[in-house]
Amino acid sequence: MKEVILFYNGLNVLTRQILKSKGAIPNKTSAYAKIVIQEMTEYSQKWHNGTSSKSRSTETSDKLATLQDQLNNFKREIKKVNEKVYVAQVRCELCKGPHYPKDCQLKEEWNALEEAYYT
Repeated sequence: MKEVILFYNGLNVLTRQILKSKGAIPNKTSAYAKIVIQEMTEYSQKWHNGTSSKSRSTETSDKLATLQDQLNNFKREIKKVNEKVYVAQVRCELCKGPHYPKDCQLKEEWNALEEAYYT
């Protein structure tokens, strides 16, 4: 256990905090302390060698880039659709005004003229 305490005392503050997250090392058995230190060492080697998270990070970045491209394509398509939308032009056949013939003020006069013409 002395060797574990010597090792622990030689660590920097950040590394001690990481080990403390598993429980106070000086209060544990030497076998448990060695296992915790070994796990931390293996994780640290994987992290620094890039064998564990680099491939996941690259894969995630690639997926995000693909999603961003898809969103950009959707935006372009929506712009195209919006550009092709035309406003319907309403024009009265009676007075050529910007309203429907049924709403024309001249409709009553027109109807009266039609009745007079047909009778």
